[in-house]
Amino acid sequence: MAVKRWRKSLGWGMAACTLMAALPAMAEGEAAPARHPVTIDDIMALRSLSGLDCAHDGKQAVYVVGEADLKADKRRNALWLIDLAGGAPLQLTTGEDSASAPSFSPDGKSIAFLSKRGKDKRAQIWLLDRRGGEAKKLTDVKGDIAGFRWSPDSKTLLLMISDPAPEPPKDDEDRPLPVVVDDVKFKQDGVGFITAETHTHLALFDVAAKTETRLTASDAFDVITADWAPDGKSIAYVADHSVDLTDLGGHWLTVVEAKAGAAPKLVAKLHGAPGQTLIWSADGKKITHLVGPGGKADQYGQPHLAETAVDTGATRILPATSGAFVSSPVDLGAGQVGVVLAEDRLEVPAVVDAKGTLRRLNDGTVSVLAQCGSPAPGAPRAVIASGDGKPSEIYALDAKGGLKLLTSHNKAVADRVAWGKVEDYAATAKDGNEVHGLLLRPTGVAAGTKVPTLLWIHGGPNAQDIHAVDGYSMIADLLAAQGYAVLMPNYRGSSGRGDAYAAAIAADWGQKEVADLHASLDWAVAQGFADPARLGAGGWSYGGILTDFLIVRDNRLKAAFSGAGEGNIFALFGVDQYVQQYTQELGAPWKEPELWMRLSEPLLHADRIKTPTLFMGGIADDNVPLIGGQQLYQALKITGVPTRLVGYPDENHGIARPSFQRDRLERIVDWFKRHLN
Repeated sequence: MAVKRWRKSLGWGMAACTLMAALPAMAEGEAAPARHPVTIDDIMALRSLSGLDCAHDGKQAVYVVGEADLKADKRRNALWLIDLAGGAPLQLTTGEDSASAPSFSPDGKSIAFLSKRGKDKRAQIWLLDRRGGEAKKLTDVKGDIAGFRWSPDSKTLLLMISDPAPEPPKDDEDRPLPVVVDDVKFKQDGVGFITAETHTHLALFDVAAKTETRLTASDAFDVITADWAPDGKSIAYVADHSVDLTDLGGHWLTVVEAKAGAAPKLVAKLHGAPGQTLIWSADGKKITHLVGPGGKADQYGQPHLAETAVDTGATRILPATSGAFVSSPVDLGAGQVGVVLAEDRLEVPAVVDAKGTLRRLNDGTVSVLAQCGSPAPGAPRAVIASGDGKPSEIYALDAKGGLKLLTSHNKAVADRVAWGKVEDYAATAKDGNEVHGLLLRPTGVAAGTKVPTLLWIHGGPNAQDIHAVDGYSMIADLLAAQGYAVLMPNYRGSSGRGDAYAAAIAADWGQKEVADLHASLDWAVAQGFADPARLGAGGWSYGGILTDFLIVRDNRLKAAFSGAGEGNIFALFGVDQYVQQYTQELGAPWKEPELWMRLSEPLLHADRIKTPTLFMGGIADDNVPLIGGQQLYQALKITGVPTRLVGYPDENHGIARPSFQRDRLERIVDWFKRHLN
C-alpha cells in the first residue's frame, strides 16, 4: 500500500573532522581481491544516503550517512559535507547521536539539523557554524518538530510542529493516560493513534531571541509542507484535508502572513501528491508544486508538475510533465525547476525551463534517487544516484547532464561483490498487456540449465523496480546469489508507464497485477531457464498482498514469503491508516460487500492454498498491520500447509533494528532453501 510522505550534529572536534578514509593502495603486481556473490554481511554493511541539501551559493551540499551499528543494534546517522567541485567529503558529526534534516541557512553561515541528545525526549534543532566549532542547541520546544525552513534573511525558522502530548500527574508519572481520538482518520504508521496533539501546525522561531510564536492553529488536519515567499513576508503551506471522506487526496494550498494573528488565505484546493514541494516564483506571483489525480485513483496517481497563481488560485499542470511521474522538484533559478522523472525502469533527471519546456539529462548509467539544487547561476545539482552494481553515492550533475562522482561511501562493498547482471525483460499477459521487469540470473550456471525461479514483487504499488542497486530490493541480489533466477515485474499499478497503467488496478486489486505476475512466470518457463517444478514468490507490503493472491490461485508455487501482507481486507478497516482510500476507492464495506468479499479471497478460500508460506511483519505496523499475516498463518495451520509467522516487536512498516533486518534476511533465505531446493 502506498504511503504519503514532508521529508523529515556535534562539533568539529577530533572525531568530527575525519576525512573519508581512502582505501589502502595495492602494491605493484598485487592481485585484486576476489569478488564474491552478495552476502547478508554485505547488505548490512551498505551505508544509506539521505537528507541532501545544497548551499544557496551552489558550492557545497550536506547530507546524512546512515549505517548499522551491529554491536549497539541500532542505526547511526552522521552529517557529511561535500564540495560540488570535488575533493574529499568532510564528516561533520560523529554519529553517536541522531542527526537528520540538515539545512543551510541562506546567508551561508550555518547548517541547522534535527537531533535528539542527552536528556531530550524529542528531537531539537541544532546549529553548526560553517567556520567551525561545536554544534549548539537552538530550540527547546515541547512538541515534535516534523520539519523546518529558514527565512530568506536567516533570522527566523518556520517550524512544522505538533503540540506537546498531555503528561501524567507528577505524583504518578508511570500511570498511563487514556488515548482520545476524534478524527475520522485516527491511525498512522509510526505515529499510532492520531489525537488532537498529533496534528502539525506552523510556528515561527526567532533564532536570536530563541522564542517560538504560533502561526497557525492546530486543527483536524496536518500541515505537510511549507515555504517562505521570496520577500520573507508570507508563507505558503499545504494542509492535508483528506480527512474529508468526500475529497480523497484533498490538499489545500494556503498563504499566511509571517506574523502572529494573521488570517490564512485559501489559494486553491489541490489533489495531493507524494513528496509535495512548494517553489515560489521570484516575483511571488506563482507557486510551483506537484499535483495528483485524487479520487479513486489517488493512491496510484502519477504526480505531475503544476503551478498555481497566488492571486486567483488558478492551477495548471505544465504540459511537458503531463503523463510523467515527477518527483523531487528543486529551484534552479531563472524560472527553471529541476525534477526527476520515473520512466520505464529508470529515474531520469530533467529540467523544466521558464517556458515550460522539458529537457532530460541522463547518461544511462545510474538512476537519480534524490537531489538538491541552487538558484545560483551555473551551479550544479547534487544528486544521490545508483546503478546496476553501483550502490548509492553523491554525484554532481551539471546543466548538460554530466555526472561527476564525489563520494565513495559504499566503494568497499561495491568492489568486493560480484554483482549479478541485471537484464530487462518483457512478457505478455493473457489479456494482452505487456509487462516489463528486471531479471537477475544466478551466476556460474551453465547455459540451458533449469534453475529455481522466484518472483520478487515490489510494494507500493505506486513504485517500480529500476536499474539501480538501491532501486530494487537487495534481497533480490541475495536470492540470486543463492542460485535462484529472480524476476522483478513492474506489474500494472506500477509507476514509470503513465497514468493509465498506474491507475488500471484502482478498486480491482489482485486481478490485472496477478495476470502480469503469471505472465512473467510463464515467460521464464518458456525461455527454458526456469524450472517449472521449483517456482516461488515473495514481497513486502503490496508485494506481500499480491503474494497472498498468488498462493490462493496458483499451486505451481512451491514456496512463498508474504511480508506485511493481508488476505482479508475486512480485518484492516478501522485498524490501519487507509480509511480514506477504502471509502473513496472501494466504498464502505456495508455499501460494497461483494467487492470487499472478492478482495478477501486469500482468507475466504484459504483451503485452496497448498504453498508453504512464511508470514512476517512489524508488530507495531499501522500501515499493513500484522493481523493480515496472522489470519493466513492461522488458516494454513488449520489446513495443514507448512507455514510460519514472524512478528518483530516495536517495529513499524519498515523494519529498522539491525538485528531484525538480519533475521528477516536469514529467514527468507532459509525458507526458500528448505522448500525449493
